[in-house]
Amino acid sequence: MQKIRVFINGFGRVGRSALRVMLDDDAFEVVGINDIFSFSQFQYLLQYDSIYKALPHKVTLDDDLLSVGAHKIKLFCQEDPANLGLSFLDVDVLLQCSGMFLSLQTNMPYLDQGVRKVILSTPPQDDMPIYIMGFNHHDYQDEKIISNSSCSTNAIAPIMQMIDNLYSIKNASVSMIHSYTSDQNLIDNKNASSELRRTRSATQNILPLESTATATLGSLFPHLRGKLYTKSIRVPISATTLYDFTLYVKNQTDKEELNALFTKQADGPLQNIIDIDDSYKVSSDFVKNRHSATIDLPLTEVLDGHCIKITAWQDNEYGYAYQLVEMAKHLFSRNVIAAV
Repeated sequence: MQKIRVFINGFGRVGRSALRVMLDDDAFEVVGINDIFSFSQFQYLLQYDSIYKALPHKVTLDDDLLSVGAHKIKLFCQEDPANLGLSFLDVDVLLQCSGMFLSLQTNMPYLDQGVRKVILSTPPQDDMPIYIMGFNHHDYQDEKIISNSSCSTNAIAPIMQMIDNLYSIKNASVSMIHSYTSDQNLIDNKNASSELRRTRSATQNILPLESTATATLGSLFPHLRGKLYTKSIRVPISATTLYDFTLYVKNQTDKEELNALFTKQADGPLQNIIDIDDSYKVSSDFVKNRHSATIDLPLTEVLDGHCIKITAWQDNEYGYAYQLVEMAKHLFSRNVIAAV
């Protein structure tokens, strides 16, 4: 079968994790990477990682060609997408992992250079379509540019959909106990954000921060606009997120019924997207877990039949990157079917 040819724009945490995922999947051929730092750092940061450890493939650099296993990857260092000149690479899917170019218009230059599809690894700033594995990926309408939304929305949306379909959510609150990220300060220092807490050290503090998930989830669950709240609580660990759901529902349920639902879905339609766990694991046990979320069954609770408490875990980098790659595979397979 012909491989899906992938270009990665932005070689940060998600971009590198996505490449690691694709190195283990014969469906993909990574043909190019663009970011604005030195190629020697491309090589070094891919070969070694403080969280995911050394890559089990030798990474070599020859001028602007990175060799990783069977992949020969052309490297670019261009700020302006229009200057990339990607036509010769015959790119099927571009993974927009830069954290920039968040609109349909700013991603058009890639299509002008022959790229067939673009997937953003972040919520968009316009009305770009959003698709999430296990939530609405089957509704994909062959759009050229889409968003895969955020790591948090990938974890939250499929779980909320399960509950809403059966029990009808009236209002919801989700707290994300989230590892620190590269845009936080190591020590107290100035920060470009308007959130004052972002000036404080990520390694020494618990920092409650605003979350983009509220707005995105409001667009995915229109009946919950104004009835949904999310909060990101950054904690001094380097990987994984714990999601604490409080959902008030119309239809009555109990803990046993909910956990049976989660088990059935994880073994069925949400397999490889949602997982379950009853072995009392902690955050480090979920590093490099590929699921959008793993529901911690012993921590499920139901109060008075209508207040549901759910706890779920996610590797917010690697797990998200895995689902981003799965989305690329889904788009390409749909595209092939449409062409036939």
